[in-house]
Amino acid sequence: MARADARRNLWPLVGGQTVSLFGDYLAFFFALPIFVRDTTGSATQLGLLGVFETVAVLGFGFLAGVLLDRVRIRWALVLADLARMIALGLLAVAVAVDAGETWMAFAVAFVVGSMGTIFDSGLEGYIPSVLTDDLLVRANTAISMGRNLAQTVGFVVGGAVIALTGGVAGAFALDAATYAVSIGGILLLREVRPRRILPPEPVIASLRSGIRTLWRSAPLRWATLAASLANMAFAPLAAVMTLYAAEDLGIESNRALGLFFAGFSLVGLIGVSAAPRFTAFFGLGRAVVLGGFIFGIGAIGAGIAEGPWAVIPFGIAMTGVSISQVAFVTLRQRLTPPQLLGRVISASRTIAWGGIPVGLMIGAPIGDAVGLRPLFVGSGVMITAIAAALVLGPLWSKVDPPPAAGG
Repeated sequence: MARADARRNLWPLVGGQTVSLFGDYLAFFFALPIFVRDTTGSATQLGLLGVFETVAVLGFGFLAGVLLDRVRIRWALVLADLARMIALGLLAVAVAVDAGETWMAFAVAFVVGSMGTIFDSGLEGYIPSVLTDDLLVRANTAISMGRNLAQTVGFVVGGAVIALTGGVAGAFALDAATYAVSIGGILLLREVRPRRILPPEPVIASLRSGIRTLWRSAPLRWATLAASLANMAFAPLAAVMTLYAAEDLGIESNRALGLFFAGFSLVGLIGVSAAPRFTAFFGLGRAVVLGGFIFGIGAIGAGIAEGPWAVIPFGIAMTGVSISQVAFVTLRQRLTPPQLLGRVISASRTIAWGGIPVGLMIGAPIGDAVGLRPLFVGSGVMITAIAAALVLGPLWSKVDPPPAAGG
């Protein structure tokens, strides 16, 4: 019965998140940077947009884990989605009445970042309660594929919506609506392994127990630190991607930009579809490392390629990110005690995201000073070097835990 319920949970889980991610890629990751680009024209300002999101993640990250281990995660997920829906909806109204200003984009980035860290950490911790262990890689892969599919469709639709409506307000409104679909999917899930909520510890003691558990697991420690460094290298690339496409690749119109983003997302979707077999063959730890190599090589290629052909190395980089992420998320879920999932996942994600503001503050100005192509190549070399260093650590050993009893 539990296994049948777990399999039924896959559809609302993956479907709801795919629709919600479609809205995010249409508006938050596509229309919002375009809004800031058109109002400022600065790579530094685009980097600042990412800083606001990341500062929110870092500010709420550790405390989010304490909260998630003290409450019913389902309702925390619903409230986080409601907050993001309201923020995007208000921005849509402001832009529609020609009252939108750049600071509003930064405010939305802060709200989406803070509520996003509660939602993302909570969802990752909630999945083991609604699925059995044998379905974790499949579910994490399906969500990653949904993310790539959402990018593919979201960027195309985003470009079309902006072109047809004459602005970004429609994209923001559509993103707000997709959060309702996510809420519906969460409410349809049935818990097959309900998590026992322990009596709350003092906040500081609770934080320490999560960080201590993370640090004592060598595979999780190495993967988290590597993710922080890789994020530092990648953050400026993500922030200036729309500017790079226009200035260096000659992809200037919003519609062409949407098609370009959709193209490399589609390449990434095809690549990540192999993640279950990839992780089964190499193991979770080695998949984290090899995904990093693929990511770095793709980033280097993105800095060398010309015009629309850059879609291929961009897609290769996305494949590497997705494979590494699927393996890392599954490893966290399998190696962490259920009662500590919220704190360990949040601590790991917060430390990993800690590299993003550093990368944005350093990398985006470097891009303004020396050009964006050298920035892409240099970041790709750094990511490849990080993956090479991981070969020397515990992730290259067999770290896959056995399935839980009954899972």
